[in-house]
Amino acid sequence: MSDYRTETIRRYCKHHKYSDAYADYWVNNLFCRIALCGNYSAAPHHIKSRGAGGGDEPGNLMALCTAHHNEVHTIGRKTFMEKYGMEK
Repeated sequence: MSDYRTETIRRYCKHHKYSDAYADYWVNNLFCRIALCGNYSAAPHHIKSRGAGGGDEPGNLMALCTAHHNEVHTIGRKTFMEKYGMEK
């Protein structure tokens, strides 16, 4: 990955007060995890929101492009996971 992309992600995370673990996850998971999507990941999705006590550990994050990130918020996590055949 380019140094520019890494630096941009780290600046974004610092500005929005995301942890180093969150930034590391994003840097290491650059593409949407939905099969055949192929788009770059937007800011990783928290499976359990930070407001509900979810953290920035990799098991609570999901790399999604903007379209899929918006979709999970629109249709709900359970429906989204079922639609794409995902376990979590």
